[in-house]
Amino acid sequence: MTHFAWREGDESALNLGMSIAVNGLVLSVSLTAVIVGTLAVEPRLLLRSYPADIRRAAGAQTAPERRTTRIFGLIFLLLLIGVPAVSTGLLERSRGGDMDFLTAFLNGIGILSCFNAVDLFLIDWLLFCTVTPRFLVIEGTEGMAGYKNYRFHFRGYIVGTMLAAIASLLIASVFVLL
Repeated sequence: MTHFAWREGDESALNLGMSIAVNGLVLSVSLTAVIVGTLAVEPRLLLRSYPADIRRAAGAQTAPERRTTRIFGLIFLLLLIGVPAVSTGLLERSRGGDMDFLTAFLNGIGILSCFNAVDLFLIDWLLFCTVTPRFLVIEGTEGMAGYKNYRFHFRGYIVGTMLAAIASLLIASVFVLL
């Protein structure tokens, strides 16, 4: 008969894994709601996230669209940085204030990677490229090839991965230095 015995460090790894899973889900649900909500209200507000052929055909954003885009962008950025930062703070607190750089980095990049994967597979590839619901099609761009450009979104995923690593390095640095 075998039994499971906790080894030193197992509980810390479990806490890190739970932090990534729970907060990755929180971030993914929150940002997906912001993205899909924005698309449902006015897809032109996310024009910069569309492939080049669609951006050209849609034309430049108006001044009011740019202002509204900045507001949604600020909300997006606050969630994107805030959730991993708060999560890292809570993880540090659960460890009695003892946080090493690697754990803080892994927490941040794990959470951001969860959202990056949801963004690629669910929002970009499934919703945008495969289903392409009417609410995300910008008027005058119906049927354009960019709506089926999986490669464009994969490149965005790669860029998102690099930005997640940089943001996680910064978050980890802040927690280790404070």
